[in-house]
Amino acid sequence: MISQNIVLKFLSFVFVILQSTFLLAQTKEKLYYFSTADSTKIGVKTESGNIIIPAKAPYYGNYDFKKPIEEPTIEFFGTEKVKDYSSKLPLMPAGEVYDRQGKFLYYPLWFDNGIDYYEEGLRRYVDGHKVGFADKDGILIIPAQWDFAEPFQYGYARVYVGGWKKQYEKGGEHWYIVASSKKSESYLINKKGEKVEAYKTKKHPNDYEVGGVYYPYPFTYSRAEQKILDRLKNLDIINDIYLAPCDNCIRKDHLLDFEITERPRDYFPYYVIQGYVNQSKESNAVFIVSKDMSKIYHYRWDEEILPLREWIISELENLQDYFERFPNKPNYFDVPKSLQYWKNLPEEK
Repeated sequence: MISQNIVLKFLSFVFVILQSTFLLAQTKEKLYYFSTADSTKIGVKTESGNIIIPAKAPYYGNYDFKKPIEEPTIEFFGTEKVKDYSSKLPLMPAGEVYDRQGKFLYYPLWFDNGIDYYEEGLRRYVDGHKVGFADKDGILIIPAQWDFAEPFQYGYARVYVGGWKKQYEKGGEHWYIVASSKKSESYLINKKGEKVEAYKTKKHPNDYEVGGVYYPYPFTYSRAEQKILDRLKNLDIINDIYLAPCDNCIRKDHLLDFEITERPRDYFPYYVIQGYVNQSKESNAVFIVSKDMSKIYHYRWDEEILPLREWIISELENLQDYFERFPNKPNYFDVPKSLQYWKNLPEEK
């Protein structure tokens, strides 16, 4: 006879398989935001009406109820968890993030009147009274272990441990953090969450300089990746476009360098290439490259992506009008000639 224990184990196994199959079927469906009848709470359901996340999140912000959710995670602004945090702390949660099956993932950090931005592919999250970093797929890449952390910049982030608190500027709107203990300290970490020691002299031409000391150049590339970076760097027209409106930019000191800050993922199959000037991000100098590296686009998260040639033509048309109004700008160049050249180039297939 088959023992009762074996039967129970078999039934448990079958239940797990059926549950997994049901969840997989749900994830293949399109997901949509929905609100309660009084429009005070918001949740997420499948196209067929199955509720993935009950409508319990505060209805803050703009949600498109007709457009399916295309991101790998689902996030809501606002959380009851905020009441557990002192206003004196330099951190507090700004909302809640879930996966596409409705599983809670983490509380994103409150920053700039909302949810923390992604910088170089990572954003800060709060766990208890500590800060860590999560990626765009909702994976907690670096565990929460610091009193506070700044966003990633050129492959590094400054973190704070040992006790820190808010100090408000005059007027009470903006604040910065100050040490609250003799044990307070700050240092840089890399994207593995490791503390990185500085050295006094450069060991690589592109080592990261901070406060007169240097940190190891944090980027490594395959030959194909380096080739696409060189292609962008050697396009003088990109530097012409970015330098044109700048009155205090000396060309040789303000040329863009490019680094890959994100690589292709399931939900975003592109390389993300950030432009830096003197190792500081140029906010509008972001490009994405297709996974096969055949196509380059200019990228802004809040705008439609444009093929490189189209973006260059658009920028040159704007600059043509700009230089007609301000012909004596120090970084003036022959826009009509450049425009004619780029318009005559064949479109990428």
